[in-house]
Amino acid sequence: MQRDFDRKLGWNIYERCRTPENTLTFIEHFVLVIVEELGEISRIRKQYTRDKQTFKTEVLKHELMDIFVYFMQVCMALNMDLEREYLEKLKSNEGTIYSQEQCLSMKVSHDRDPTEIF
Repeated sequence: MQRDFDRKLGWNIYERCRTPENTLTFIEHFVLVIVEELGEISRIRKQYTRDKQTFKTEVLKHELMDIFVYFMQVCMALNMDLEREYLEKLKSNEGTIYSQEQCLSMKVSHDRDPTEIF
């Protein structure tokens, strides 16, 4: 579905990733657009925490869907079987179990509850 949509709009440049150089150029583009989208999510958080604006879940969902579309495009550029590789990753993560204390120690800021994202 995404591939057909991208072809219709001319967003299917990932289909031209036939060499390592093409692929790396596309990955550079992917990194830049992901950083931009993460900046949008950061702005949403700042508007809520600093500017005391109303938090709108729909706006956050919109930005997350942008990230998802870019993610699907980079997966297509790499010819990934996303479902198979996801299931393999789940299986490999089964042996990685962290206690609540370990998870809390991994957080960036030690003075905030990790569930207090927004």
